[in-house]
Amino acid sequence: MRIALPYNVHLGEYNPNVVTGGIEKFCQQIINTFDDVHIVNIDNNKSVKDNTTTIKKFAKSIDADIIISNWHTASFCGSKILDSEIPIMFVNHGHYGIASIINRMKNLLNYNHSCYMVSKYQYEWYRTMAKRLKCDDVLVDGYLNSSYVEGDKPDLLDIEYDCCTIGRCDSFEKKPFLLKGWLRDTDYRTILMTNTPIADKDKKYFEKNSHWNGVLMNLKHVDVMKNLSKSMTYFSTSYQETWGITALEALTHGVPIILNSNNNKHSSTSLCGKDSHYKIVSNKLELSDAIKSFEKVDRKEIQDISWERHQYKDWKTNFINAIDHTIEKFSRSNLFNS
Repeated sequence: MRIALPYNVHLGEYNPNVVTGGIEKFCQQIINTFDDVHIVNIDNNKSVKDNTTTIKKFAKSIDADIIISNWHTASFCGSKILDSEIPIMFVNHGHYGIASIINRMKNLLNYNHSCYMVSKYQYEWYRTMAKRLKCDDVLVDGYLNSSYVEGDKPDLLDIEYDCCTIGRCDSFEKKPFLLKGWLRDTDYRTILMTNTPIADKDKKYFEKNSHWNGVLMNLKHVDVMKNLSKSMTYFSTSYQETWGITALEALTHGVPIILNSNNNKHSSTSLCGKDSHYKIVSNKLELSDAIKSFEKVDRKEIQDISWERHQYKDWKTNFINAIDHTIEKFSRSNLFNS
């Protein structure tokens, strides 16, 4: 199975030791799972035509069986890539409130490529948006979990922090400094792990929040996980999550999750084996109360149940089935139309 994997370099080229975001982690998982994955770096600052031409030519040059595309912008799933001779498996990871993404998914399906989402919560969000915009109903080929667990369970380390968060330094979606702002008038010990921002708007966001203590930058993933495992709770600051890779990482380290929401719902609740493993909050008082509520939580129970629910072998089987479905559908349709 030869996979062409377009990689958006807006946060830097692929680095197996540094995870800059959820989609980048997802790409890392593909690379770690399959033996014959070939990355083609794509700069979104270049024209859509140049980028789609690069992707299509690259896939043909390596005799790829499939293109797995993970970003929603036109260079990765827009109209100019539809005529690819190699089947495209588009995985939609986010909430993008623009009609064009609905049209892109529809067009991919019309050209016999495939579209996947990462949760039913995400799918229902898009269906609601489509109804509001009076678009056609949203169709997908299925769902792919954003992540999994494998190897040995990490040790449950002594608690050093009351709450932590992990998030890209993003002023619009992730907003990791919400943790610091909401808990500024408390005595809670908090730690925030993020990256050096690249976009101007995110640089301004970082500068505005540069006075906070307990902020760690650009850590290796192994060090991020070590700090996470020393926290009593994990705060997911983004209410726009469609799955929640860092939420899963918290649960599998025995750390209960606190989920920021603007409608009393959050996609990451589906990751939990029990309702008692999470709290939903919408303001600083609720966050403070949620942290206190987890002071005597059974960390081992959280870890054991989460580990059982998110096995790597199940993720891999589902992913292989999605690849096979994409290739078979594309080949069958082309044979029928030839």
